[in-house]
Amino acid sequence: MMQTTTKDHIRSVVRKEFRHIFRDKVSCLLLFLMPVVILLLFGYALSFEVHHHNIQVCNPGHDAAAERLFAQLEANPKIHIAGRLESAGQIAEAFATANTRAVVLYGNDGIDIFLDGTSSYFSTSIELMLESVMADFFARERHVFAAQDDGPPVRYVYNPSLKKEYMPIPGLVLMIFILVSSIVLGTSVNKEKIQGTYRMLRMTRMASWELIAGKSLPYFLISLFHVAVVYLICLYFGIVIQGSLLLFFGLCILYSVCCMSLGLLIASWFDRPLDVLILCWIVLFIPNVFLSGFIFPISAMDGPIRAVVTYLPGTAFISAFRDIAYKGTGIAENLSWILILFSELVLAIALSLVGFKRRIPR
Repeated sequence: MMQTTTKDHIRSVVRKEFRHIFRDKVSCLLLFLMPVVILLLFGYALSFEVHHHNIQVCNPGHDAAAERLFAQLEANPKIHIAGRLESAGQIAEAFATANTRAVVLYGNDGIDIFLDGTSSYFSTSIELMLESVMADFFARERHVFAAQDDGPPVRYVYNPSLKKEYMPIPGLVLMIFILVSSIVLGTSVNKEKIQGTYRMLRMTRMASWELIAGKSLPYFLISLFHVAVVYLICLYFGIVIQGSLLLFFGLCILYSVCCMSLGLLIASWFDRPLDVLILCWIVLFIPNVFLSGFIFPISAMDGPIRAVVTYLPGTAFISAFRDIAYKGTGIAENLSWILILFSELVLAIALSLVGFKRRIPR
């Protein structure tokens, strides 16, 4: 009888482990795909350096000196003049309906700079950039701008006191809804499969959608509680909801239900608790936190990446949250974000129903 050696023992365990890894789709995802995704995201896609800022300019008097200033601003590779306003009365509309970070107004009293105060990072970045360009311009045109040697006055729109709470609140709300509505609900449904109660419920006359509704309703009610808490927290920090309260609450509820549907989608197609938990973090939490504009600015991402992240539910929620709560925009201005969330909700529910109808392995 041939005697096996230590090398043979180790070799057999190695072969067994490799077979186990390649059979397990989630293990392959973690070991081979995730490191590549992380390297691409943090080494290529994610950056705090903004490639360009969209600004708008206003020269009601059609002054030649102002046009020379605007030409020098446009010459800066990181400043893009996205439009021209006819009067100062259009400034609020420009910030509310267009992707505008700053407005430069040349009026009878000189130059005024208006900045979007809802994002302190963007405000500081574009302010320093504009001041640098204008300082050089004032030095060359001192005979015209002698009265503004110290630089033009800066006014912050929506957040004049620059409260630091304006920036993180939408992202924190996003994370709360993902944790409660997606991850906890998904793992709860998966426990039903593991414990066998889901199989027993399937043997009754209960339809799949009725089972999903029954499992989801408690978490939906908990989400409503969190929506109310979000509103109270905004009031506590002195953040007054500028837009319609009905639209604000409707957006939060829509995003919460969308997160629930995505958690159900993962739970319906994967049966092991660890798989559901890992995929919820990888597919839902990490992309929506890092790619939604909460931590890294979307405008700092390259074109193809930016085109993809625009359709993330987190991106739609944060963009609509800021527009409704801070800028007071209505349903027309946020219709595209609402449609993204609603479309993903319907698609996730449809795929979840298909997943729940399949045979659950023993």
